[in-house]
Formats: sequence, structure tokens, C-alpha cells
Amino acid sequence: MHRRRRARKLGSTLLSLRIDKAHIAAGLLCLWALASCNSTRHVPEGELLLRRDRVVMAERSVTSDELLTIAKQRPNKRILGVPFYLYLYNLRDPQAVQAKRVRKDSLCSAANVQRAEAGKRLRTCDHSVRGRNGEPPVILDAELLDRSDEQMRLYLQKEGWFRATVKDSLQTRRRRIHPLGRDAEGRRHWVLMDRGRPYRKPKVDVEYHVQPGPRYRIRRVRFTVDDPQIEEYVQQGWEASLLKPGDPFDADVLDAERARITERLRDLGYLYFNRELVQYDADTAVGDHQVDLVLRLERAYAKRDRGLRGTPEGTMYQIGEVTISTTRSARGRTVTPDTLMAKGFQLLYEERLAYRPAALLGAVFLQPEGRFRQSYADRTYRRLTALRVFDRVDISYDTVGTGRPGLAHARIDLLPGKVQSMSLEGFATNRGGFLGTSVSAGYRHRNLFRGMGSVQANLVLGLEAQQSFTGSGSSTAETTLGGASTGLFNTVDIGPEVTFQFPQFLLPVRRDRFARSANPRTTISTLFNYQRRPDFGRTLAKTSFGYEWNETPTRSWGIFPAEVSVIKIPQRSAAFVDYLQQANDPVLTNSYTDHLIAGMRGVYTLNTQTAARQRNVFFARTSLEWAGHPLLMPLRVLGTEAQDTSGSSFYTVAGIRYAEFVKLETDLRWRRNLHEKSSVAFRVAAGAGLPYGNLSVLPFESAFFVGGANGLRAWRARSVGPGSYSAPLLAFDRIGELRLEGNAEYRFKLVGYLEGALFVDVGNIWNWDEDPRKPGAAISSAFLSELAIGAGAGARLNFDFFIVRFDLGLQTKDPSLPRGERWIFEPKERHLARLEELTGTAASYKPQLNFNLGIGYPF
Repeated sequence: MHRRRRARKLGSTLLSLRIDKAHIAAGLLCLWALASCNSTRHVPEGELLLRRDRVVMAERSVTSDELLTIAKQRPNKRILGVPFYLYLYNLRDPQAVQAKRVRKDSLCSAANVQRAEAGKRLRTCDHSVRGRNGEPPVILDAELLDRSDEQMRLYLQKEGWFRATVKDSLQTRRRRIHPLGRDAEGRRHWVLMDRGRPYRKPKVDVEYHVQPGPRYRIRRVRFTVDDPQIEEYVQQGWEASLLKPGDPFDADVLDAERARITERLRDLGYLYFNRELVQYDADTAVGDHQVDLVLRLERAYAKRDRGLRGTPEGTMYQIGEVTISTTRSARGRTVTPDTLMAKGFQLLYEERLAYRPAALLGAVFLQPEGRFRQSYADRTYRRLTALRVFDRVDISYDTVGTGRPGLAHARIDLLPGKVQSMSLEGFATNRGGFLGTSVSAGYRHRNLFRGMGSVQANLVLGLEAQQSFTGSGSSTAETTLGGASTGLFNTVDIGPEVTFQFPQFLLPVRRDRFARSANPRTTISTLFNYQRRPDFGRTLAKTSFGYEWNETPTRSWGIFPAEVSVIKIPQRSAAFVDYLQQANDPVLTNSYTDHLIAGMRGVYTLNTQTAARQRNVFFARTSLEWAGHPLLMPLRVLGTEAQDTSGSSFYTVAGIRYAEFVKLETDLRWRRNLHEKSSVAFRVAAGAGLPYGNLSVLPFESAFFVGGANGLRAWRARSVGPGSYSAPLLAFDRIGELRLEGNAEYRFKLVGYLEGALFVDVGNIWNWDEDPRKPGAAISSAFLSELAIGAGAGARLNFDFFIVRFDLGLQTKDPSLPRGERWIFEPKERHLARLEELTGTAASYKPQLNFNLGIGYPF
């Protein structure tokens, strides 16, 4: 009986896939049904369905994607080359669908009459105007085709190809298009013939033939303005100009130069200067495909005098008064707010100022009696918003009631948010394939000590079904340490966590070394967690102190000079102690003993997701951790020396062995939006940890692993590796000192909230040194051949505020199998022979599947 259970655990899978003739026939039937879908089913007679469009370039200049985005008509969106959304639209007759919706609206309107008589709330009758699932067929439009040609030509002219020409042509398969010319209104007409007979419902491809011609380059650049002061400022910054003689003429660069000049002048005090005041004249008649540019700083839309001198746009402003209002506006209120002067600022409040003036003014960069600077205004807005104390931040300027020209009063209106809040939330959890549930009670204070600081306290109670090291798994009859059955959930987690955050650096950091614009903040957190599992009980106490700041809006840093974790194992079952002794694995033994981790950590984060509709989004996070804090050195002298089971000496602090290691991790991600309904995402994650000194292995919490819902999804968490090490998987304890993982995912929308995904995951872990007890676990030159590969498909329910994810992964390449048998399509003779030797019974190999349930995207 024991052998049968061990054999079932080999491979650590939840499902097995059995492929036979019925499965193959079903797959072929689905492919045939998809291929037989008639995409022209609802194309009107005599019209052409736009199947594909492409750009044919006479020479390599701009990319085809740039020009195709300008086309006024694009084919129906595709998933893996299939017009899925068109097929979805064609499942039902549009006229029948619309007729049914009209009937629904009619019945709804009749019901509303009765509801109105009864005094009930009326319902919305809008079925007939709602959008349908999928996309209607894109019918080729001659007018849009002409506009596409013209827009592409104009775009090429903006990029410097002033002699570019664009002509379109229509292509079909085995048929011929006969143009009929243009009608009196200039619209084109054509007819499609099939062997001399009219063809009713054809598909057509559009080709845009582009002749860019020679590209013009900038010969000379100069600017003109009637205001001497503005002329001097522009001249002083002209070295930073983006327009250089010899560079290609590019309208995008011209726009960037317009933004640069505007940003510089607004930061010098020109409050009302805007980019529309920078105009261009391009002279292309100078010969030799060159352009002379003239930048004119003027009011282009003025009816008479276009000059800037003496106008609000050409006036440099000083800030007079700066008023900060923290009152709540109320309709019909006549109460006059109280006023407090602090460092030249005027603070308006009611009854009692809820914020210490020093803390409030620390986020304000606009200074009374100082020059207006747009960068100061932007920093003020970002800092006040980042505090998350105010629900709304508004900055306005008054230049009318100041009494003299060139003076502006600034007003900052702050709408206070709710200071204290409590929450009670429930979650469904999935940690490496183990399902569970948790309840969290939280309390938050957003203005601690009236200093804009915050405190967040949470108490979490969680129940999970974890894998037992010595039992048969997370069954419904697991036995706890006390011998009682816990039912479905055999793991209990409970513990509080408190986090303090202050909007400035606390000692001992010198604050003058960091600009206030970097949004510096101090984070102090502490937590305690008690976990009871069938095999052992564990407690974790952790305290962290660190600083965080933003280098730019997309780059941030975090330095945590002190992080201390104390992990204790106060309870271990007798069966678990026997398991550790039989395993005779120092890594596993040391991972389940009391230990102390005291160290420091640094984190760098790059995130370019500044807008939701960006085509490319990059994310990178790198962290460096050193466990072996200098504060441990004097404590080591006071500590005691002991020996472990292998005879190695180590030191303890307060009776607990401490760990020493260096660990480097990096996580790189790239997401590209193909169109509004599909995207591709990639991730590469790598890490290395080097233990030394007092503990020869990485602690279990700090070691690397692969597998699980957010990693190598064809395997459960901690069930792969290290390297090509192969042994019966009795527990999910596979950890290593090196990690390499890559993921690729294609995401697409289906119907309503439902989304789909196809993915491929690659990864494994290794150790630095070879261990005779784990052959193949060490890193070697053949590490690429030891990468595990999984592929699969997923479904997601995207409710905007959260995403429920279902992924099914297939183990495509298993590095634990012998060479020549690792791929799913290779024979498994040696592997099956080994299984028969271990279990004593004949075995057969079946492709292994792993199901994952997660929250949010995996990366």
C-alpha cells in the first residue's frame, strides 16, 4: 500500500492526460468546424470583405506597423491568425438578433408603464442599442481606402519624405477585380469576376504600395521672437535643442522641440506660455533635398498683433501669496475659515488644523515671493497626491486681483479624505497549487500624529490544504500534531502585521542629501505569524526598517538597512523527525531548525506603465540582500559555540543559529499590446544565493524554487529540480541556490468578462556544489538541457478590480527523466523501468497536467 502511494506521487501532478484515437478525432473535428466557418456569411451581396492589409515598401524607410496604424480600415482582429471575433459575430443572424432585442425593449417599455402606475422604479430599455459579442465584418469602403492613401502620404511627408506616393491595389485568390472607375462624386467602383461570372461574396486583400522617394534633411535652423527676454532665454538653452543640422526632417522631433521650449519657458516663470505659441516654417526649395527651418514664437491665432511682448503669454510671473485650503466646500455655507500664517504660507482651516504645518508644507514647492516654476507646481501636485491623505488636489492661479502685472497668487485646495477606516475581507488563496481561504481584519490611520504618516494594522486568519511530508497529502483526513483530524484544511495561519510609513526620512539619514522632490519616505513594519501544519508548528517574527524614494516618475529605490527575522520550530511530530533523519539531507534539516536572519536589502524598480493604453510596458526589479548584519559581530562574541549533526561548528545569538548569505534577484517583464483585444507578455527571472559562514545552506524562506500558479505552471510549487535530480517526490521541498525562469504568454479577450491565454514556461533551480545524495543537482555547462518546459492554456474572469485566473499546464519537457526521454514525445523505456523497480509493479507513462487557480495575472 505504501509503494502504491509513493508511485502515485511521482511527478507531482494533479491530472494525467490519456491520448487515444477518440481524443485525436475530437481535436480534428474541432479544427474542421473552425475552418468551415464562413466569414462572409453576413457580407451584403456585391460587397468585399477586407481580409488582410499590408504595406509594400519600395525601399526600407518606415516600418509597416507605423503606416498600418494610420489606415482608416483594418481587417477583423485575429487570434493566432483566425478572425475569431468575426466568427463569434456570425454565430447568429444579425437581423434575428436585432428583432429579438426590439421585442425585449417593447416588453420592457410595456412593463415600465405598469411599474410607473405602481410607483416603482423604471428599468432601462436599451437592448436594441447594446453592442453584440464579436465584430461585424469589415466591408471594404472605397472612400476610406482613398483616405488611407492620403493619410499615409501625409504621414510620410511629416517624416521628411516630401515626394512620397501611396497607391493601393486589391488582391484576391483565383479571381480578378475589374475597376469601373469613379462616379461623378469621385467614388471608386469595381466588380469581381470568377471565370467570367460575377462572384458574390469574395474576400479581398489590400496592398498599399509606398514610394517614399528621397528623405529631406535639415540644413539650417533659426528662431524668431519679438520679446528680447524670451529670445535670450531660448538662446541660452539652444545647445539642448533637438533640431540639429544634418538630421532627417521629422515632425515628431519638431513636436518634441516645441514641448522642450515650452517646458523651459514655463519653468522660468512664463505661466501662460503654451506649445501652440511655437510655430514652424519649413523651406524645401533650398535644393539638394534639404530644409531650412524657422521657429516662430508668436500668437498664431491672434487677429492682429501676433507678438508676445506685453501679452500674458509673454509675461514672466512671480508668485505673490500661496494659500493652502483644507476646508470642505459645502453648498450655501457662510462660515469664514480660520487663517494661520506659517513660513509665509496662508493656511485656511475650520475649527482645528488637522495637519502640522511643517508636515503639510514639506510637500509644497511653490514659494511665496518666488518665481513661478511649472516643475515646482508639478512636484507639489505629485507629492500631495502621493500622501493619500487628500481625496482631491487642485492648484489654481489668480493674476487679476493681484494689483500689478507679472504677479500671480497661487491657491492649493485640498479635500481631506477619511482619516480612519476599518475593513474586513475574505480571500480564496492558492499557494503553489494548495487551495485555502483567509479572513483579514484591517485598520488604517492616514494622518498619524497629524504628520501625514500612516499606520496599517492587519490580523489574518488563514486555512489551507497543504501537502504533508509524512502523510498521503492534503486529504480530508489529515492528522495534526495533537492527533486530531482537521478535515479539509490541515494548515492554520494566524498573525498580526503593523506597518508605519512617514513622508520623510527619519534619522540617521542626512535629509539634505535627498531632494524633497524625490518623495522620500520611511517604512517600519513588524509582523508575527504562527503556522500549524500536520508535521510541525512554526513561528515567524519579523521587523523591517527602511527608506524609499523616487529617482524619476518611473524609477524608484528602496534601502532597508535593518531586517530581522526569527524563525522557530517549537513543535515537530515524531513522524516528521523520522523523515528528516531518513532523508539525511543537510539542506532540509537546517531549513526546519530554529534560525535567525539579520541583514540588509536594496531594491531598484523600473516601471514604465504611466498610461493604460501604452503599446509597450517594461518592468524591472532587482534586489540585493546581505544576511550577516554587522550588528551580529558583537553579539557573536557574547553568543555560544555549538555543533550540528554533521560536526560543523556554528555560533548562536540568544540560543538561535543565525544565517549568513548574499542573494541577488532580478525580474524583467515586457508587455506589448497588439490591439485593444490581445497582447503578449514576457518575463525573465533569475537569482543566485551564496551561503557562507555560520550556516552552510540558504534558509528555506530565502531559497529559490520554481513551479506554482505564478511560475512554471505545469508543475506544482517546489516540485522541480534541482537540476536533473530525480527521486520520488514525497514532499514539495525542492529548493536551490540558483534560479532561471522564463515565461511567455499570449492574452486575448473572448466574450464579456472572459479572457483566454496561451503560455509557455521554462525554468529550473540548481545548487552551486555537487552533493552525492542529489546527483545532477549542481549547476554545470549543460544547464540549458536541464530546463523544464511546460505549455498550456488558461481562462480568466476579468472584473477590472480583480481577475480570477484558471491555468492548465502540460509538462512538455521534464529534466528529471533520463536523457533522450525528457520531451513528451520521446520514448520512456528507462523511466518506466525505474518506476517498476521502485514500485514493484508495471507502470505506464501518461502526459502530466497541472491545474492552477490564481488571482491576477501571473506577471
